[in-house]
Amino acid sequence: MAVLQIVGNQSGAGKTSLAAALTIKANAIGKKVAYFKPFSDAPNLDPDSAFISLLLQSLGGSAVTASNKPNVSDNLNGIQAAVAKLQSAADIVITEGSNTTNPLEIDGKVLLVFQPTKQSSITDAISAAGPNLGGIIANAVPIHRRDELARDLSSQNVPVAVIPESRGMLTITVEQLANHLGGRWVLDPVNNDLPVERFMIGGNILDEGPTYFDRYPNQAVITRVERPDIQMASMGEKTCCLVLTGPGEPTEYIKAEALKREVPLIQVRTNTMDTVEALDGLINQADARTITKANHFADLLDTYMDAYALQQLLN
Repeated sequence: MAVLQIVGNQSGAGKTSLAAALTIKANAIGKKVAYFKPFSDAPNLDPDSAFISLLLQSLGGSAVTASNKPNVSDNLNGIQAAVAKLQSAADIVITEGSNTTNPLEIDGKVLLVFQPTKQSSITDAISAAGPNLGGIIANAVPIHRRDELARDLSSQNVPVAVIPESRGMLTITVEQLANHLGGRWVLDPVNNDLPVERFMIGGNILDEGPTYFDRYPNQAVITRVERPDIQMASMGEKTCCLVLTGPGEPTEYIKAEALKREVPLIQVRTNTMDTVEALDGLINQADARTITKANHFADLLDTYMDAYALQQLLN
């Protein structure tokens, strides 16, 4: 039975996202997956373990979550025993390590998740991952560094994926947007769990409404409350919500159309420019621990890792 130990070069590198994506891919080919996270700052309420448990349940599997935070030197035997027990019950055991590239001394392949920073070195991270390195996933790579990093990794004799920064992994929900802006729901909330990938400003545009507003999916449109013309032009399939700025009330016609099309209306009292500035810091609320984002990361693996290499990992 395969054991995959995921390590990362820093906190937030994407270890849990990779664990979730591999769980989805393994389940798709009929393999039973077990997940184990021996380290946690909140052992009984660990959000990563809770999320993978939810994912496994949605796929018809089961999970083992962290029950304590062992010290490696004192509890390595216990961790090894836990992994061995899981091996007897599953086809693949995915173990999520701590925020370090130094893997535990357990059987199986080591998968390195590397997120580039000014202080990080891919060479150092590969060296720290040790001799059992079985794959490298460079995650959230800025577009200007992709080619350089791909060249640096081309000589590695293990499966490699260089995954660029993705809006899909940085989305927040419509409800999170409303809460962040301190907005009020003009109508009873609908579709408030939809993802928001980008923001569009409904100003005095030169393009026709459909041309301007039908370019990108999962967009929130920010426009003044007294501009029903812009609101109607933007209320298409790709708009997940409207943020209406300034004092006043939206027209009854807009309310009726939003109700019919199930487009959430959020109103704030600030002007459009102040509302846009208030979006600063919103990205910090983005949480990768959703089933939608797990499926998105699985798709990114499909796109940026050779199919045979991915099959190697899962076998």
